[in-house]
Order: sequence, then structure tokens, then C-alpha cells
Amino acid sequence: MVRKKSLHPKKHVQTTPTHFVLRRSLLVYVILVFVLFSTLAMSIYLIDRLVISKQHTDRLNQITAIYDSLGLDSSYRAVRSDLFGDKRVYSWDKGRTFASTIEYGHNDTPTNTASDLRKKVENAGFTYIQTEYEGSINPTQEYKNAKGNYLRVSTMSGTIHNSIVYGDVDSKAPLIQHANEAPTYVTIKVNLDDNNE
Repeated sequence: MVRKKSLHPKKHVQTTPTHFVLRRSLLVYVILVFVLFSTLAMSIYLIDRLVISKQHTDRLNQITAIYDSLGLDSSYRAVRSDLFGDKRVYSWDKGRTFASTIEYGHNDTPTNTASDLRKKVENAGFTYIQTEYEGSINPTQEYKNAKGNYLRVSTMSGTIHNSIVYGDVDSKAPLIQHANEAPTYVTIKVNLDDNNE
């Protein structure tokens, strides 16, 4: 008796009560290689994302710790905050990075506020570098700590700030005449990388 050739090819997968067996064939090898490659690629991608996420979290924690170390009391009211942990490089200048920023209102003159903040910043471990735009309506004091982190403190009269934002400038009097009027609008920037902002 002659056996008829089966019209159905042999199955590539066989199961027994105790085993799961793959028959050797090119298709099975191709599928296995594809699955292994896909798993490896996804694992590498996920590990890379986790490392980057940890770096961003660590940087954000450093920035937050710097702000906390200033010990600002309730007389400094935060009105705007832009804190981030990723390193944001300027698109037009790869040597400069954006700084994290918190803006505050303080019910004192800009001169007194700048003096008070200088003490707090120096107590937090920063050293005074210089004042940019001294004698202007928005002087900025620059500081650096031993880790190479930079902190910039700008103090502006609330009157001038409101004039700039809301456009209610008194054309009869130059803005500089209001430069030391209370309250004060304070901007504190922290940059872990550079002082180019």
C-alpha cells in the first residue's frame, strides 16, 4: 500500500504534555532572530530613556536645592516659576543654555531687596561676581558657587515692571526716576552650566 503525500506541511510547532518543541526551519530561525533583535532594541531604548530621565531629575533636584538654600521667607511671594531639569541649549548659540527661573514680589525697595538677597545668596555658598546694568532700571547681580553653578538676581521697581508689562508709562517722567520705589519685582535665575544668560 502506497502512502499518499500529505497536502499539509509538517507543523513547525509541536507540543507534548511536558514540552514545547520548535522544529528546525529557516522561518523559525528568522522569527526568533527578529523577536530577539526587537526585544534587545526596545530594552536598549528603555534603558537610555531611564538614564536620561534620571539625569533630568538629578539636575532638577540640584536646581530646587539651590532655591531652597536661599531660605526666602514669606515676604518673597513667588508669582511665576519655570523650573526644569533638562539641559536646554539655545538653538542659535550652542554655548549657551537656558536658566530655570522663579519671579517674586517683595514689599521693599529694589536697593534693600538686592542687599537682603545678596546676604541670603552668599550664605547659600555663592560668591559675588559682578553687577550687570548697574544704575539701570533692572540691575542684575551675578554669583557662582564652588560647583560652577550660576545664580543671577535681578531687582526692578514694581512701578517700572507694571509700566513695562501694562504700558502705563508716565511720559512726563523717565522710568529711571522710579528705579528705587517699593515694591520690588525680583527674578532669580539658576543655571548649572553657564553664566551666558
